[in-house]
Amino acid sequence: MATLRQHTATLLVPTIFFGYAIYANSALLVSSAAPEANATERKDLSLSYVIDGNATRDLDALYKNRLPHRDPSVGVFGNARYTLLGAGRKGVVVGDEGWFFTTEEFKHVSPDSIASAADHIDGIRKQLEAQGIKLVLAPLPAKSDIYADELPAMMQSTAMSDAYGAFMGALRDKGIAVADTRSALLKAKPFGEVFLKSDTHWTPNGAKATAEAIQTAIEGAGIDLPDEPVTAEWKPPVSIWGDLTKYVTSPDYAARAGLNQENIPIYRTSVSADATGGDIFGDDSSVPVMLVGTSYSANENWSFPDFLRTSLSTDVVNVAKEGLGPGVPMMDLLGGTALEETKPDVIVWEFPIRYLGTKTLWERAKQEPVGGHHA
Repeated sequence: MATLRQHTATLLVPTIFFGYAIYANSALLVSSAAPEANATERKDLSLSYVIDGNATRDLDALYKNRLPHRDPSVGVFGNARYTLLGAGRKGVVVGDEGWFFTTEEFKHVSPDSIASAADHIDGIRKQLEAQGIKLVLAPLPAKSDIYADELPAMMQSTAMSDAYGAFMGALRDKGIAVADTRSALLKAKPFGEVFLKSDTHWTPNGAKATAEAIQTAIEGAGIDLPDEPVTAEWKPPVSIWGDLTKYVTSPDYAARAGLNQENIPIYRTSVSADATGGDIFGDDSSVPVMLVGTSYSANENWSFPDFLRTSLSTDVVNVAKEGLGPGVPMMDLLGGTALEETKPDVIVWEFPIRYLGTKTLWERAKQEPVGGHHA
């Protein structure tokens, strides 16, 4: 049942917003008609100016270029909405204790979408096998699944865990080597957060657990990799605002709403140059493992390729890309020359299941043709 505070907030926030809107619109038009405005900006606030639609057009341009208090208003109204209502803008689900989730993780994935994706992946596996390359898939579970306990009761659902299980089953039925990352993340969860609270991505703890699950899958598939000396060290941590924070408030105002930056330890590895091989003519460019995937792999802040090198005790070449989902980077790889140039023995494909059923799973959106850039 809604509390008095929630009812009050529900009325107060829109009242403040519309009050500000009246003030801001007046300020915009008055400033554009002021004598000190330059000739190109000065407007005649006549009745015909409004009737002809010119006022609407100019307001739109002014909103984009110089709306008074635009940046502060985003932060102030975002803070009010979050503090009073416990909510954010479209695109985010606000959980308990500062946990945020992308709305992409709250959907039902149809059996047809799962079957279609499994068929497509099986075709890619066969294409790679024809080139002597083994494929190991690493489906990533939804953060809303692993941390369902941090969600409001009305938002808790088994949809994403069901999709994960169905996807794993479909892949295994086709004989595709697959890593059970969900079990690994749930097992690691009691020992430290495996996803960032205000970001869609994982913590070093989650990246490490996933890398170990992939190593187990490679062993289970009977794949032998060269054992190479990997040197590892921890670097100073970096602090970032989680990518879901912008759906709640602006970073400049987030601290005033009680939100904090994510503090991420950085893990770095290197493989001895002598261990990477090379024939006597120096033209052997083969690598044991190639990593394909999304921003979970591509963004250096998450250190995933480094944890994978440590877990596999061998070198890993990372060709993952940000902002394209899991399918497009693989299609780019198959359509390019990287496989011929690097000759990997194994491709590890990191694949967040929240992308299942999306229209652009296998190709870029129309405004960005394939071949030419968000997981």
